Amino acid sequence: MKGEQQLLRLGSEIEEEERASPLWSLKSFGFQQRRPLTAAGGGERKSAAQFAVHLTPADWPPAPSSPQHVATQPWWSPTRCAASSRLRCGLLAAALLALLAWGGVHLASGHGGASAVAGGGSGSSEARRQHQQQCRLAVRGSVWDQHCQRLERVCVDQGTLILYDDRYQQLGGRKAGKLPELLVDTSKIFEYPWRGSGSSSAGSDSTDSEEEEDGGSGSSRRRLRYQVQQPTRTRRIPPLPMRPATAQEPTAYLQDPQFSSCTVPIFLYASWRGNFFHVFKDLSAVMYAMLRRTPWRAHAKLVSVTPEGLPLTQPEAALLPLLSPLSVQTMADFSSRLAGDYRPELDASQPPASYEGGERRCFQAAFFCGRNFPLDRGLPVEEEAALSPKQQAAALEQRVPLEPYSFGQAVALFKQQQAQRQQQQQGGSSAAASFDAISLQAAAAEAAGAPQLAAVTPAAERARTTGMLRIVFMKRGSEGRQILNVAELLRRCNTWRYEPPGGGPAVTAECREVSLPDLEAGVAAAQQADVFIGMHGANLANGWMLRPGASVIELIPYQFDTGRGAMVFSTMNAKDATSQVLWWVGILCDSSASTPGPEERAGTGLSDWWPRDRSSRVPWAALKLALADVVAAGGSQQRYLEKYYAANRHRFYFGAGGVLGHGTRCPNATAGGSGR
Repeated sequence: MKGEQQLLRLGSEIEEEERASPLWSLKSFGFQQRRPLTAAGGGERKSAAQFAVHLTPADWPPAPSSPQHVATQPWWSPTRCAASSRLRCGLLAAALLALLAWGGVHLASGHGGASAVAGGGSGSSEARRQHQQQCRLAVRGSVWDQHCQRLERVCVDQGTLILYDDRYQQLGGRKAGKLPELLVDTSKIFEYPWRGSGSSSAGSDSTDSEEEEDGGSGSSRRRLRYQVQQPTRTRRIPPLPMRPATAQEPTAYLQDPQFSSCTVPIFLYASWRGNFFHVFKDLSAVMYAMLRRTPWRAHAKLVSVTPEGLPLTQPEAALLPLLSPLSVQTMADFSSRLAGDYRPELDASQPPASYEGGERRCFQAAFFCGRNFPLDRGLPVEEEAALSPKQQAAALEQRVPLEPYSFGQAVALFKQQQAQRQQQQQGGSSAAASFDAISLQAAAAEAAGAPQLAAVTPAAERARTTGMLRIVFMKRGSEGRQILNVAELLRRCNTWRYEPPGGGPAVTAECREVSLPDLEAGVAAAQQADVFIGMHGANLANGWMLRPGASVIELIPYQFDTGRGAMVFSTMNAKDATSQVLWWVGILCDSSASTPGPEERAGTGLSDWWPRDRSSRVPWAALKLALADVVAAGGSQQRYLEKYYAANRHRFYFGAGGVLGHGTRCPNATAGGSGR
């Protein structure tokens, strides 16, 4: 609703008789003696200069190896021995020493025990020390507190959060405190992936949102969940279930948890999680903007809260792992219950499950990010670099910069480096340590002498606006939103010759059509192209992986120019202070050059979205004029914004015969839908 954020709240009201139950008490484990910590929010505000990571070794006892926790004094304690035979204690002590010696040899051979879960895991490099370590991370009072909810002393188990703070325990005759409310915006929705014919799989990239991605199933798609619902209903992702710790926890690592201070889980909620554009812009690019300004990002563990325990979708699995050197998991996998004899199988070629190396289930701090982040135009890189750390932190607390282009450049760099490393490994080189897109981009900027937050380096190859332009027409995989005369356009494009007014060298083009079934194909096409041309849709997010100075020509179907999300790409790109791609928009205003999409032909689906899925016949005269503007702009983002975008000349309207003009709407147009 306008002016009011809609939130789903997880209630934490407990009946009086349930609060009186002894199962809510941890008195036998002595947790009431530990210092209480803030569970959500609060804490002293700290400057960004205090966010530096400082690691210090500490005597952190490993988790108990016994499957059951004993609340009384151990049998080897002096008190117990005083009450029994000294000979018996001596024999037992000798047996214990022999057992420990055997265990040391066993660990030295590369096999960890259950202590890797509760005590910190075994690291795979010197940077990730053994489980007896503590990390002093300034998570409390950081900018993450402004946009997410911080939980402290929390364990995860089979999809549930378990809180160990004393405030949630019934101790000393007082009532247990109310659990925090986990907030999830109502925009966090999904479609149930039906198994039957015509439905999309859990890992597919189809969706029926305002920015549908290629690969959809057309009119046969159903938007139902297993409960009886209206066909147009979507399903919201609920908050995670949560409870206080009990005296009857099912595993040793939950009975006597050792909270990791070196790994910080960040629980994420996606909107339209099967849509490449939304996962790119609304989730991955936002996490990118936050993490690259977080000094402890190497400790951040991204956990996707997927509905019904489903796996990551194709866009999530392709984009999220690039953001952290640690593995990205779903909540279902991240919280699965570990066996008592769990042994971490560390693979140097795979990202570690935690900063320590092995699987972890208990953490000193975690962030629950169920709300939408406030987004706005960020500062130019030079201006942000001139701010003090305190000023930078204050700016980030107010809003998160829109940086889809900078994120796209990091993705392209990561994929290029990944391909090179894979070739080196195939050539016999040893497996490389885990790396992430943010660190690679920062290292490239430092090596080139560019500001730390630079999207591209001064030495980066730029797209061409002279000579021969490499132009790529993007082919969609779905039935709707096709360029009907693409064969004609390719023929004319490859024979195009443009002579700039006032002289100068002539410009020609090398044109082809490509399909982009996955991220690797998108990066490859973007890094070779000077111009992308395609119908409005999620696959145009690949345009943010183009080289600096490149252009995108987006084509809007007939009567969709007033629809919801029609101008989201060009608007978002203009608000991105890091962007160096020029975004042009061509809008079809002639019904004679348009054909209905599959749902419009069948009379199914929502009529508001029918215009979006119409296919178009694009006159070459319109594209020829747009290409002339591309050449005239010369790849300059500043010139584009001042001369074209500010005057709405980046939008051109065309009919069957060519360009009709520039401006904000089709001449004498009638809207094709409310756009909801």
